[in-house]
This record gives sequence, structure tokens and C-alpha cells, in this order.
Amino acid sequence: MATNTFGRRGAVVPPPGRSFQHASFQPVAAPIAPAVVRDSARPLSSEGTLLRDNKLLADIPFLTIGLIFGLLLVFALQRALAIDIARDGSLDVRSLIAQGASGYDLVVGRGEWWRIGLAPLLHGSQWHLIGNCVALFIVGVRLESLIGRGWFSLIFVASAVAGEAGSLLGNGPAVAVGVGASGAITGLIAALFVASFEPEADADQTISRLKTSLFFGGPALLPLAFGASGNVNYYAHAGGALAGAALAITPWLAFWSYDRLPRSAGMTLLAGLARSLVCAGFAAAHYSSYMADAVQYIRASEAPATAKEMASRSLDLVTRYPKDPRAHLFRAVAYLEKASFNAAETEARTAISLASSDVAGGPVRSGAQGLMAVLLLAQGRTSEAKAMAAEPCRAKLGEVRRILQKQKLCG
Repeated sequence: MATNTFGRRGAVVPPPGRSFQHASFQPVAAPIAPAVVRDSARPLSSEGTLLRDNKLLADIPFLTIGLIFGLLLVFALQRALAIDIARDGSLDVRSLIAQGASGYDLVVGRGEWWRIGLAPLLHGSQWHLIGNCVALFIVGVRLESLIGRGWFSLIFVASAVAGEAGSLLGNGPAVAVGVGASGAITGLIAALFVASFEPEADADQTISRLKTSLFFGGPALLPLAFGASGNVNYYAHAGGALAGAALAITPWLAFWSYDRLPRSAGMTLLAGLARSLVCAGFAAAHYSSYMADAVQYIRASEAPATAKEMASRSLDLVTRYPKDPRAHLFRAVAYLEKASFNAAETEARTAISLASSDVAGGPVRSGAQGLMAVLLLAQGRTSEAKAMAAEPCRAKLGEVRRILQKQKLCG
């Protein structure tokens, strides 16, 4: 049986004397050991042998395609179970929470650690899903046949978990919830970057792999250097990238090699699937209580899209959803526009109080605190304003922090 080195199938055993043996598709001058000759003459007796010795089949990214179909099926189930869908196609945040989205207040605050195993399989909208699937396919086509399905599985699962850890550590309670396979995919991108430096690859292969990894990896990671903000979970990307790069570089350190790990690593995906099924069981047990709580909050399709709409609809939303901190924040904005500072302060403090006990209230709390800081500054209460601005300034929420910096409230 031909030896598989660096994840390639059908490679001939290279000559001895190298610390890390890479595949070469060209015959070598060294004599072939008798054991290798006997194995190669053995008839194909299993599907695994067939895949290893048939380069065409080995290079088809079956695992990548399977993962994409799995993510599509999960999202179809998400849509079917969603309490509401926004005008732009985004699923209601309360639906995501009920389905297993992760967040600091949910995972750390409530101890719902099972969300770490489920959130990487969920997506917030069809565009979120499509973007991830496109990246997964393009990277998977290049990486799966290069390192083997066993290593590919290991990197995907480990990067998914590391992405969740990065999200929790980096975002903290300032971000409500997070979903998506981008942490796992960024791990694969980082692994492709590392594997691009395989010495036996020709220049065209190396350049193609580097271009692919940099094309996707740059936008996924570079914003962290400039104080990343917005709806993209860059900290999950960073966690996944660190895990993917670390695993991909392991064979170069001579601990393992890509030809020996797949038997054990091939079980990683099955273990990850089993873990996700267990996590889905926990989500099902909590689903009804979270969905019952969801009716007290503004539906995604009803959420105002502009500041003007927030102000004009604030009274109706406060009346219908008195427990939703967003409704009181909208009302505070409406009072602020009318220069009714006392009424605006009352509504902002109500929003802060309600958001503090809301598992999805982190961004609302920071927004209300930022608004309160501006109100206090307008009334000449500068020291109180700076104290109120401290948390949203640390949270680094893009628009809120920019406003506070403009007012010179962020130390």
C-alpha cells in the first residue's frame, strides 16, 4: 500500500534521511522496500484503500461538500423554528438564543456551556450562511485533498471550539449572541496558509494556496488590528485561526505526520457530531422557556430601521413591549430630540436596568449608558458623564464609542 505523506494519496515513499517527509508525485531513485512492494500488490479490499489509491476520488472534497449540506439543513430547521424573521432575512435574536446561540451572559453567566458545541452550526441569515459556505468550499477544495480528511476534520472541529472561546474572551458581555461557522472556517484558512509552504509543491500550487488563504484570511483577521467592531465576530475568527495554524504546523515540528494521524483524527468529525447532538438535546430542553420569554420583546420584523423611525414609534413600542430595554432606549432618543432631558434620563436608566437582567441586553446596556453619558454632559455633570461612559468605552462598540470619543468622554 502506498504511503500517504502530507495528506496526499498514492505518493511513493521518499528516501530516508529527512526530518519531515513530504509527498512527491515523481518516482524516486531509492530502491523500494520489499514490504512496500507487497502492500502495493495487494488487491483493493476496502473503500478506504480505494480512496487512498485513486487520486481522482481522493481529491474530490467529499467532506467539504458534506459539511456544506449539513449547514444548509441546519439553517432550514432554524428558519422553520424561528419566531420571526426580519425584513432583511435575519432571524430574530430571540430565536437564535432559543436555538443555541452563544454569548457571554448565556454561557458564563447562566452556565449554559452546551451552546459552545451548537453555535458554530447556526447562522443568523441566509447571506451569513451563503458567505460561509462559499469560503468553506473554496478553501476545502484546496485543503482537504492536501492534508487528508482526518486532519481536515480535526482542524474544523478544534477551530470551531477555539472560535467560541475567542468570542467569549474577546467580546465579553458587550455582544449579545454569536452564531456561525466562521471560526471553524478561519481555522481551515490558517491551516491552508501554513500548508502552502510545503517544499514539494510547485510554485504555481504554492501561489494559488497563498492567494486563497490571504484573500479570505485578510478580511477575517485584519480588522482586529484597527479596533474591530460591528456585527462580524472577529474574535471568533482569531480563536479559530490560532487553532488551525497550530494544528497545521504540528507535523512540521516532527511530533506527527499527516500520513499517521487520519485513522484517529477521522473519528473527530463523528465525535463532533455526537457532541453537537448532545448540545442540541440541551437546546431542545430549554427551547420552550426561551420562546415563551421571546414574546415580551420586539420582533425582528418590527424593529425600527432608522433613528427617525425609532423616535416616531417609541411610544407604541414601549406600550406594547414594556420589558424590552430597546423600547425604552428608543423612547429616550425621542425625548432627547425634544430636549426633554429629565424624561430622557428616566427612560435611559430604565433601559439600563432592564438590559442588565436580559441575556441579549449587553449592546443595549452599552448604548443606553452612552446615551446617559451624553445627557449628563449636556447638563454639565461632567464627572458623572465620564463615569457612565467608562463601560461602553471599554466595550469598543463602534458607533457608541465614536460618539463618546467625540465628546471626549473616553479616557
